[in-house]
Order: sequence, then C-alpha cells, then structure tokens
Amino acid sequence: MLKRFSVLFVICALSSGTAQAQQQPCNKAEYQQAEKEAVSLRSWDALYKSYRLYGHCNDVDAAEGYSESVARILVDRWETLPRLSKLVEKDKSFRDFVLGHVDATLDMNDVQKIHARAIQHCPAGLRELCKNLQKQAKTAIEEDASVGHKKQ
Repeated sequence: MLKRFSVLFVICALSSGTAQAQQQPCNKAEYQQAEKEAVSLRSWDALYKSYRLYGHCNDVDAAEGYSESVARILVDRWETLPRLSKLVEKDKSFRDFVLGHVDATLDMNDVQKIHARAIQHCPAGLRELCKNLQKQAKTAIEEDASVGHKKQ
C-alpha cells in the first residue's frame, strides 16, 4: 500500500511540475525567439518542438506566426496529417494549440482549403481530427464574415 502511495505521489508531483512549466512566464529572449521562428515552421515536428519550448510565449505576434505556420502545413503538406495525429495522441494540449491557430487571422482562401480538405480528403482513421479541423475552419470563416459585415 505504501509503495502504491509513493508511486501515485511521484506521478502527481511530475504532473504538477509539467503544468507549472507550461505556465511559466516568458522572458524577453524567449518572446523574441518565439516571434522569430513561429512564422517559419513547416513540419509538425518543428511546430511541436517550438510549442514545447515557447508555447507559453504565445503573445499576439507569435500567435499570428504560429497560425501562419499551422495554415502552411495544413494547406501545403496535408499529406502529413497522420504525423499531427501521432503528436496529438501523445499531447492533447498540442491538439488544442494547433486547432486554436486555425482562426480568422488567416487568409480565408487557406481556411477554405483546410475546411474542404477536412471534409473531402481525410486520411483513414483520422475522422475525429478532420472533424475538429473542419469545425475550427468553419468557425474562422463565420467569424471573418461577421467582422466583414461590421466593417461595411
């Protein structure tokens, strides 16, 4: 019984350490690096590495860069969706990060392509991921249309 309690305690301690690490404040050098690389990431592995290092630095400038990188990978390298699926299976917060960057700040032509591919070209076994991408793209399209009507 004591051994089980010890194992449970270690797991809880490690989990809370991970959560704290992801919520740590971002220093100036980290902000600069996040902003510098966020826009130029062209693979899920590169994006995931940057997310792990600088995800806590997701300010406006970095967020727009990460959104652009997510769009470029989804639009230009749709065939790599199975790799994204593997990464998000291991790290659900990365899934939320990726989905959160399919947004109305993107070029709507890219968002339309993401939406269409999620419906028409979903790889076998990735239905749930495609459904989430489709939903997020639809929300971005609707948000963009809503803002467009307010400007007129």
